[in-house]
Amino acid sequence: MIKDNLIIAQRVRQNNQEFLVSVFSIRQILTFTKHTERIIDYFDEDNMPHYNKRVQRKVSPTRAEEIADFLLDDPDAIFPTNIVLAIPNAIIESIDNLENGNVAVTVNNKVFSEISKDDGDVYMTIIDGQHRIKGIETAISRLRNEINNFRIVIGKAKQNADLEAKLDRKNKQLNNLLNINLLVSFFIDPTLEFQAMIFSTINRTQKSVPQSLVTSLFGLTESDTPQKTALEVVLALNGYESSPFYNRIKLHGGAYGRNQNPPLTQAAMVKSIVDLISTNNRELERDRFRERKELLININPDLPFRKYYANNEDLFITDILFSFFTAVRETFKKGNLPLWDFEENTKPTNVLQTTVGYNALLKILIDILKIEINDSRRDKVDTYKEYLVKTTDLEFDNQQRYPFTSVTKTILYLDMSIKIWVPTNSNDDRLQKRDDALKKRT
Repeated sequence: MIKDNLIIAQRVRQNNQEFLVSVFSIRQILTFTKHTERIIDYFDEDNMPHYNKRVQRKVSPTRAEEIADFLLDDPDAIFPTNIVLAIPNAIIESIDNLENGNVAVTVNNKVFSEISKDDGDVYMTIIDGQHRIKGIETAISRLRNEINNFRIVIGKAKQNADLEAKLDRKNKQLNNLLNINLLVSFFIDPTLEFQAMIFSTINRTQKSVPQSLVTSLFGLTESDTPQKTALEVVLALNGYESSPFYNRIKLHGGAYGRNQNPPLTQAAMVKSIVDLISTNNRELERDRFRERKELLININPDLPFRKYYANNEDLFITDILFSFFTAVRETFKKGNLPLWDFEENTKPTNVLQTTVGYNALLKILIDILKIEINDSRRDKVDTYKEYLVKTTDLEFDNQQRYPFTSVTKTILYLDMSIKIWVPTNSNDDRLQKRDDALKKRT
């Protein structure tokens, strides 16, 4: 249900994913979502949506009219399957667990105010159920037009019991339609690729879904996008028991206890991998619509994963990350305990366990890959140990030198870089950059 900008729902967990489920009347649903052809690509720093100018979510007018006919003509019309919506983080004010086990999601008031406008933003977009919602809107519009026409005729005519009875029936039918209850599932801040996967999975279990439909609805090329590849890599790394990232990544919609706080987020991991495939957001947007092989034209040593994506070698990206961070885990220890390891229900005790440490290590990996150009060595743990062993005297658990702040990424990266590739003279610009970063820390 929904009350005072609160969406009250139940958590549902299936395999490694969690989503929310609740029941709303059609009247309530149309206060926070509606059919829209526009696709939101991302939200800017002011939480304003930016739309994909090339992709529109078209629905079949014929199908929408058929659904409207079904609702208006069949007294036993029902929709037993869920409408599936996406709730972006940009409009979430808070998420609270309730005593009865439910969850309360407070959303920004602009969700409701924009829906009431003809050209307003639709923040809670439809993943699956686009035709049903459009059909519902069509049925309501038809009924309201009929009601208005009856009122006009009745206003011009003398008392007419037959017309008034018909008007009364139409008002009751509209009221009944608005009060039909629908099941609604919510996914919190899913990527477009994840939304497409949900849509495709739901519809694949019912009948064959043309790939072109998924493409047109979610703006995806027939080939996988860099974002989808990155997501698959992250899910794989989090799922392998032998992986250094096993259960270390906080997945979108995952069910975590109050004290559970995996140190890395799915969003941060996905972005870090995408950033090694595409130069920037603008280039990434172009890469989404390119054939993979087209990316081979612009291979940059600062984008070591680009060639693997372009050559359909996604597994090698997983292998490199697996091998490098396994080397991290096996190289840096305090006594016999790996500094990388992170126990559940605890807080990070050293910089290697944080997002800051992960990002600094990733920069070291990029530098190593510029030297290790042979693929036969890039997926070997020992390859990376040869470099990392030179930095074992760094005090990674010294939070005075390595506080868990953004500037520490630069300090840690340069400390490791200087140890691995020792400066030949005092003019090495890494020394000055490190000194500057250390000054910002205090």
